[in-house]
Amino acid sequence: MKNTKIFNNQPASPLYSVVTDAKSDKRTDIYDARGNHLLARIDRRDILPDTITFPNRNGGSSINLSKWLQKSKLENGHHIHSIETAHGTYVWKSDADYRLALYRKDDMSNPIAHLQQGTRTQNFAVIMQGEAELIRDDVIISFLILEQRLRISEKNIIVGGGKFEQNRTVLGYHVNTP
Repeated sequence: MKNTKIFNNQPASPLYSVVTDAKSDKRTDIYDARGNHLLARIDRRDILPDTITFPNRNGGSSINLSKWLQKSKLENGHHIHSIETAHGTYVWKSDADYRLALYRKDDMSNPIAHLQQGTRTQNFAVIMQGEAELIRDDVIISFLILEQRLRISEKNIIVGGGKFEQNRTVLGYHVNTP
């Protein structure tokens, strides 16, 4: 979720622009690229909770990101994130079929949006059904946040795994290996 543009597939025109402050790396603005107006501002903070500001909602006041994108657990233990929109409550979840998929809260069997993994010749894409188009801004903003979290988590696992392998750390003890 750094500096990028998000394009519509047909025709290939930019829909969103994502801009992250290069100096602090703490503030990300998401713009509607067609009208170049701010849709959301995400402020990542070290001690206090991260916040999100929608200029056209809540009187332009910022709210805790966790209040807008609420994390909870399903009965089977899987973590989900829900967003409340003008069209109802929607839930992001990750599973074997989709890295990330968005469902209506009352229908967790048919995704209305999901991530299509990229290939060597094609970038990844967020595939949206008609219903998702009604809340497209919320879909894109929440997707960007969750995808960034997944990437950071994966990077930490890779780095941590590399350190584990390299140092041969076992249950808090360091084993010298040749």
